[in-house]
Amino acid sequence: MAATLTEFYIKIGQTIIILIILSYFLFRRYHDRITGFNWFISLFSLIVLQSLIEIAIFFPTQNGKIDSNSTLQEIHMIPSGLALFGLFLYLEYIRNEKPNTFLLGFASVLLGGYIAVYIIELSFGLETHLNPEYRTSRVFLNILQAFVLAEAFYVFIQDVRKVEYKKLRRISLMMAIAFGIGFVFATLKIFERWTIQLNPRLQFYGAIPFSITFGILAIAFIANPFYVYLLPTKINKILIFNDAGILLYSVRIGAEEPELSQDTLFSGIITALRSLISETTGAKTDLRKISFRDKKLLVVENKERTVSTIIVCDSDSLILQTAARHFTERFYDRFSQVLEKFDGAVSKFRETSDIVRRVFPFVPPEELIED
Repeated sequence: MAATLTEFYIKIGQTIIILIILSYFLFRRYHDRITGFNWFISLFSLIVLQSLIEIAIFFPTQNGKIDSNSTLQEIHMIPSGLALFGLFLYLEYIRNEKPNTFLLGFASVLLGGYIAVYIIELSFGLETHLNPEYRTSRVFLNILQAFVLAEAFYVFIQDVRKVEYKKLRRISLMMAIAFGIGFVFATLKIFERWTIQLNPRLQFYGAIPFSITFGILAIAFIANPFYVYLLPTKINKILIFNDAGILLYSVRIGAEEPELSQDTLFSGIITALRSLISETTGAKTDLRKISFRDKKLLVVENKERTVSTIIVCDSDSLILQTAARHFTERFYDRFSQVLEKFDGAVSKFRETSDIVRRVFPFVPPEELIED
């Protein structure tokens, strides 16, 4: 909660920045149909809601209409807690197809504990005589915030170390710096009851470092909207087949990667596996991935099930699967008329490289080797 008029104006500035980012994401989501933006539309909507509630109760709190020590003034932090949990899930889906069980349990306990204790404090009027930094619910929220920002810092530092492409590494470094700043001050907030006792002026500048964090994130996301498909992974090859199993397009990514021959065999293998699984298990769901030791084959179809994309890579993360779906839909939108009148001439699909560069813009053009 903003403690001074200066912090109040900083909060308004933050809200304007977040609204700009949210508007941009909404435009790109519905104009370009980038489903990956759904994550950030949800997260930034919650943050905007939190900011608007905080702005709305600032003057009633300052004028004494709402007791500054009342638990009610903390209600604006519930959307913030939900947004932190959403950010945690996004970070997990960057790396895996599903969240780590232990980390998910820990984050769920922190979020559930925060909301449960807050409701108890609000319902029974507990701890109304205490300042917010001494409340149990605030402690839960501060620990959740530090935990999520620590994971974000770790994820992006790992990307700086591991990603192959310079552009992706540079953006990851910006994100790591932003989340690192947030993590440091989130950790200080866990111990705010003692830091404020040491220096009361510290409580007035909590909004400044988080404003810096939001500013860096705003620049990174607006300048690089496809960063929602963060890929600290190696994509070896992208292949597209029609429903008849004919190879329409194939591109190898990475000049030093060995060529994967016999592309047309992929379609036969996928078809055979689908039939085998369907006949032996009765499963009606689509085949989504195949694992071969350290390599994965992600299989994605468009909505009309007329084309299939196979991505050979070393990750099965949900975010990469989302990117593959977006790529497949973009391909179908671009060549739907050609596919309806397909005469066997695959040279018409050479322009697919433009879609690859658009969906995965951090891949250098010289690394796209058409087969």
